[in-house]
Amino acid sequence: MQIPAIIGRTTTSAFLLAASFAVAQDNVLIIIADDVGVDMVGCYQEGPDPAPTPVIDALAQRGVLFRNAWANPACSPTRSHVQTGRYGFRTGLGMVVSQNGWALQQQENTIADILNSQPSLGITTGFIGKWHLSNLQTGSYMAPNLQGYDVFMGTMGNIPNWQSFFNYERVENGAAAISTTYATTEQVDDALDFMQNAPEPWVCYLAFNTPHAAYHKPPAHLFTTDVPNVDPRLVPRPFYKAMLESMDTEMGRLFSSMGIQALRRTNVIFMGDNGTPGEVSMSPFESDHAKLTPYEGGVNVPLIITGPIIESPGREVSALVSGGTDLFQTVLDLMGASIAQPSLAIPTDSVSMLPYLLDPQQAPLRDTVFAEYFGPNSPSGFGLAFTARTVRNVRYKLVEFINSGGHRYEFYDLQSDPFEKFDLVSHRLWTVPARTAYLDLRNELKSLVP
Repeated sequence: MQIPAIIGRTTTSAFLLAASFAVAQDNVLIIIADDVGVDMVGCYQEGPDPAPTPVIDALAQRGVLFRNAWANPACSPTRSHVQTGRYGFRTGLGMVVSQNGWALQQQENTIADILNSQPSLGITTGFIGKWHLSNLQTGSYMAPNLQGYDVFMGTMGNIPNWQSFFNYERVENGAAAISTTYATTEQVDDALDFMQNAPEPWVCYLAFNTPHAAYHKPPAHLFTTDVPNVDPRLVPRPFYKAMLESMDTEMGRLFSSMGIQALRRTNVIFMGDNGTPGEVSMSPFESDHAKLTPYEGGVNVPLIITGPIIESPGREVSALVSGGTDLFQTVLDLMGASIAQPSLAIPTDSVSMLPYLLDPQQAPLRDTVFAEYFGPNSPSGFGLAFTARTVRNVRYKLVEFINSGGHRYEFYDLQSDPFEKFDLVSHRLWTVPARTAYLDLRNELKSLVP
């Protein structure tokens, strides 16, 4: 399905646009794909045999594709980053939220909290799909609403098995009921329901459960991928691809149903929450450098932004961005919101990507990006069982592993070794620039993380 053309504004000056966008107050639609790295999206042209994603590819043609966007290696931490603009060691979320452990705390300010704190902006907020940030101790079914969202329709976490994608617990503003509509389809239905009934401007956060496991065959009209008649656990990749394609198809229905006029008033952000799972990865994206690891296959995710705010659509940005973390300030800037009020002044780590959208010549805003994975979740922000942290600059990347056995470092030259196969620390092969970068990145990590 084709999406209607999303027409970018043209102005004589990016600064004129920057001055006026808050007054125009276009809508913002954030779409999060579950377990999708750059290798699985065709427009990135990085992985072999990606899933068919014509709708996502069309977004890139009409917007800005970020080549070096990082997320965390696991889903809940990235989702927390988007909501709060704060790293996991500050919120205590380093891995997937469990039913009985530490979760996102009510005192954290979400995007919705901040937008709702400024009623003069008149912004309606909706969260559709997978939440996965709370448990019984932090609001249970009401958690998304308690965290500021006017409307919530979705799942509290993962869908547990393939049958449940067709029969699952759906929560609407605190009330749970069983739904028998295919989850990906219903999430688009819910997003359309929100958009069509919410006064503009609105912010809609659409977090699909797919293509996260359990792998399965979606409804036949949603995919063209050749899927064998076997147990998905034996050959998971084609089922994963079919699920991703089905999401792309439903995104096409979403955009077509919105219509061209609504799209002209809507900035669309598409992102993956972490890298592709190892069981569906394909060389050179190796299974031991995939989701749940600090390597590029675990943290480099698709990030595409399109809509009326874009100056000169159809381009790439190679600058480093902390995808999830930086979305926080970007969305606030797009909506003309401020966090200057004392009650909202919790420090954030977010750097707005708005300058990249307005100016094709924008210089890099970050020298480095950071990601981490630790467990269990803890208010201390440090995993007692394990911690993996990574920081990179334009060329070099440092990885730190911490467990009961102590610290271990790895160091890679991403320019010559993009798939991180040759650890310069263990091989003790240093050039002067590499050694300097290694020491600089160790100092960066030490200064950043307590």
